[in-house]
Amino acid sequence: AKMKPEFFQLSEEERREFMVRDRANLDALGMKAISMIDCTESKDEWDYIGVENWPSMKEVEAREKFEKEELQISRYVEYKVHLGVEQSFEEYGQPQ
Repeated sequence: AKMKPEFFQLSEEERREFMVRDRANLDALGMKAISMIDCTESKDEWDYIGVENWPSMKEVEAREKFEKEELQISRYVEYKVHLGVEQSFEEYGQPQ
């Protein structure tokens, strides 16, 4: 995610309300944050990179609808989503 200038034009209270609504929806849909990385100090392409675990595609689709219709997230945040399946790192590069 990369925050757009429009996000910072909101008042502090509006930003807080946006984040509270965002978090409430994530929690209600059962999203588990695996990792959140703050890249703001690195001058990277992104401000934040996160890895999330979702119960099913049904919740992912509900999330996308909420972001589009309720949060209007694309007004405030540039972001990319990559879907994948959790895989163990235990066996990676281990001698056979």
